[in-house]
Order: sequence, then C-alpha cells, then structure tokens
Amino acid sequence: MTNAQHVRASSRTLTVCSVILIIVGIPTMAHEVIGAIYGVTTSTAALAVSASCVSAFVGLVFFVWLARFAPSVLSWIAAFMWGTGGALIIAGIGNGVTDAAVQSTSLGGETTDVMTSVVSGPLIEETAKGIGALMLILAARRALRHPAQGAVLGGLVGLGFAWGEDIGYYVSALEDGTGGLGQAFLIRGVLGGFGHAIYTGVFAYFLAWALLRARNAFVEILAVCGGFVGAVLLHAQANGVGFLAPEDSWNLTYGAIELPVTAVAIALLVWGVRRRRATLEA
Repeated sequence: MTNAQHVRASSRTLTVCSVILIIVGIPTMAHEVIGAIYGVTTSTAALAVSASCVSAFVGLVFFVWLARFAPSVLSWIAAFMWGTGGALIIAGIGNGVTDAAVQSTSLGGETTDVMTSVVSGPLIEETAKGIGALMLILAARRALRHPAQGAVLGGLVGLGFAWGEDIGYYVSALEDGTGGLGQAFLIRGVLGGFGHAIYTGVFAYFLAWALLRARNAFVEILAVCGGFVGAVLLHAQANGVGFLAPEDSWNLTYGAIELPVTAVAIALLVWGVRRRRATLEA
C-alpha cells in the first residue's frame, strides 16, 4: 500500500471515529448542560453559558489560527464534543464514586478535600479526557504530520471539558449576583481558563510523539505513560494551589503560578507547529 493510500485509509478511519464521538457527544453534552442550568432562571442560564463561551471562543480562535483545522474539521468537532459530553459524564461518575468512598473513611474533612481535589480528581478527569484524545490520535495516526497536531486535538478535548464544567460553576457563582460571577470568571475563565486544555494537550502531545517518532515499543509506552503522568501532575498542582494559597491573596498567588504555566504551554505549542511548518516550507 502506498503512502497516499495509507493517508486515505487513515482519513476514513478518522472520519468514522469522529462521527462516533460526535454521536456520543450530542446526548451527553445536552445532559450535562441541561443538568447544569436546570431549575435556574433564563437570565442566570444565559449569563452562565455566555461566560463559559468566552474562554472557549478565545481558545478555539487560537487553535484555528495556529493549526488551521488540521487534521480535519470533523475531528475538531469530535474532540470538543467528547470533552463537553462523554468526558464530563465519565468524570462525574468517577468523581462521585471516589468522593463517596473517601468520605466514608475516617479521614478529616480537609484531608478528604485534598484527596479528592488533588489526587483522585486529576487522575479520573485526565483519564476521561484522555480516552477521546487517544481514540482520535490513534485514528489520525497517518494523517498527523507532527506531535503538536496531537496536542491541539487534546487541547480541544480539554477546552470542551472546561466549557461544560464551567457552566455549573458560573450558575453557582450567580447565587451571589454578578459580583460572584465576576470573581468566578476571573479564576476559571482568566487565571485558569485553559488549564484543562493544557493538561490533556500534554498527554496528547506525548501520545502523538510516541506514534510518530518513537523507534520501539518500549519508548512508545514510556512516552505515553510519561505524558499521562505529566498531565495528572499539572492538573494536581493547579488544584493544590487552592489549598496552599493565603486567603487574602488567593487570586494573586494562583495567577502567579498558573499564568506562567499557560504562557509556557502556548509558547511551546506555537514553537512546535511553526518549527514543523518552517521545515516543510524550507
């Protein structure tokens, strides 16, 4: 089979995989969004959804500018919808079961919060998001030109996850009025707005690198496991800041840590895509 035939076969596989994820994503996304806004006024629902859309829109514009819908528009839609639907459903069930199990132990309240937020939460959520990223990148294996394209697909999954998750947080914040919404948006939409995209993007980058660059199975497994551990640790440190930051300077402390992480992640992604593009055009 020629390389062109391999690419066409991969494109068909990617299309089928994307359609499956979209089909799964439509009802699960509807379930998550309806559950988040159920019982609140129309204005509250509209404000919460609008606030969540702001950071998602900024992220999408950035990815479009950088990656130009590669490897396909359909795969981008599938990635985002898996994050908003399937990943949120799996994470919600997993977190609920784990939280109940931890709370039934003799651990104190604060220790329980740390365990669920810093240990089990990141592990479960990165697994849930990673499932979609794994499926898409495996399907797109021969269509991907460089690992950074894998990172974009993972970033889109994370962006969708944050979009769906943030709606619920903003609905809760609006119980304290628009001031509460503003505070929540500062934390979730600005200071940590692209955290989920970064965490899953790290895993997806190493997964794509393993498939495209690794020379043997051992290196592939090591890279994939390392990427997943890196995603979980980045997620855990972001959640852990909430327990370590002084109450009177929480936003300042959180921003001082998370904004540089975001800046470095963006710089590395831009470098990875532009470096490959420059090589192809040379």
